[in-house]
Amino acid sequence: MDNKKNGIPKLRFPGFTGAWEQRKLGEVVKITMGQSPSSKNYTDNSSDYILVQGNADMKNGRVVPRVWTTQITRQAEKGDLILSVRAPVGDIGKTDYDVVIGRGVAAIKGNEYIFQILTKMNNSGYWTRFSTGSTFESINSSNIRNAQIMIPKDDEQTKIGHFLSRFDSLIALHQRKLEHLQEQKKGLLQKMFPKNGETVPEVRFPGFTDAWEQRKLGEVADIFDGTHQTPKYTDSGIKFVSVENIATLETEKYISQKAYESEYSNKQAEKGDVLMTRIGNIGTPKLIEKDEPLAYYVTLALLKPKNIDSNFLVWGISSPKVQRNIWKLTLHIAFPKKINLGEINQVSISIPSINEQKKIGDFFKQLDSLIALHQRKLDHLELMKKGLLQQMFV
Repeated sequence: MDNKKNGIPKLRFPGFTGAWEQRKLGEVVKITMGQSPSSKNYTDNSSDYILVQGNADMKNGRVVPRVWTTQITRQAEKGDLILSVRAPVGDIGKTDYDVVIGRGVAAIKGNEYIFQILTKMNNSGYWTRFSTGSTFESINSSNIRNAQIMIPKDDEQTKIGHFLSRFDSLIALHQRKLEHLQEQKKGLLQKMFPKNGETVPEVRFPGFTDAWEQRKLGEVADIFDGTHQTPKYTDSGIKFVSVENIATLETEKYISQKAYESEYSNKQAEKGDVLMTRIGNIGTPKLIEKDEPLAYYVTLALLKPKNIDSNFLVWGISSPKVQRNIWKLTLHIAFPKKINLGEINQVSISIPSINEQKKIGDFFKQLDSLIALHQRKLDHLELMKKGLLQQMFV
């Protein structure tokens, strides 16, 4: 027997029995649809009223003040829930402030249980049924008020809400740890590579004192671009990557061994080489760490290092100074914007001794591994939360 069909959740706290009651959301909570104030009344004065217009005004499920207004239209009070009613429809957050709400959101006076059930509805794509096929993704007051939800007794609501709120706090803690590491990495990239006009970095490993040399990428790597033709894909064979695969170099696209040998005979990507995005998203590097054939599209450039540490090359390209050099040489009038191979060859990069290169490259590789570990932990917790929402609600 499917307990859920009988109004009973699969996972339940001891001591609670009986079926949950089906109700309309508008019957159990007060809902206020937003109304945007005139744009002429928008300000950047934090002493004015905080304006929440949509998902851009929330981060990690909390309102983050971004825009203010002198005009009060509709309001949400501290502790209210904020539901996005325009793309992305269904995102839910909380406000720790009294705020003015624009037409992109609705305010809901709900407890923690209501917040969690709205989170579950968003995760399951509940709201998409109302906006499918429409030009502009949105939901209206009727959609929200008539949404069917299952409600247990107050004490069970409190128990569920408290438990999941603590789980959310754990997720938020891991999110903050991850963001802190990412900010540390960003700061170190600024300090461990020389700034414009300087020959030594602000932060340096002990024992290194020599000035860094200014070189061109074309002097420290042989540079190629990928095939300019969209290949004929096969069900298996050689992996074919493009700009959208740069983060992991994982793909579901393949080409035949014959096509690979024909196109890449003189520019094969090998372990230790670096791929860099050059069309659309420009200047993102990725070290090739697997010893396997890899085909790549014209949106990527292949850099085969010579007399430079591969890890250092990745982080050197990622440094603010080199990123600015890449930006200056990018064709911004092209659509999509791009940087040609000739310009990539001319990109300036500062280079220390090979020993210092290895030290820096290994350091950032370890830092990236730590960030990836925290990301996996966060992903695991978020997956666990989704599983709990599925099992603890009807």
